[in-house]
Amino acid sequence: MIKVKYYYDDDDSLKGFCLKGHADFSEYGSDIVCSAVTSNAIAVINSLDKLQSVDFEKVVADEGHIECIICDKDVEKSSLLLNHFKLAIEEIKKEYKKYIKIL
Repeated sequence: MIKVKYYYDDDDSLKGFCLKGHADFSEYGSDIVCSAVTSNAIAVINSLDKLQSVDFEKVVADEGHIECIICDKDVEKSSLLLNHFKLAIEEIKKEYKKYIKIL
């Protein structure tokens, strides 16, 4: 199961996310749930970096662990992309409830 955690600042604005685990929907290399979640996460991180030029407090992309936290000064300009990511994960979860847990 993929566990998703969201990070918020003191104003309850989304400032990052953490993904841990594997969906185990199917075997490695053909797991569409892992692929969907991972590709959305990496795309958002890349867009925040290349398109928005934000500063990160933390970025991790290891096997079974992806984490992204934006510096407080860039939370506002990151809002659209981070909320897009959150919406995308919620939509994937609707179809694959037992493979994704939002903490």
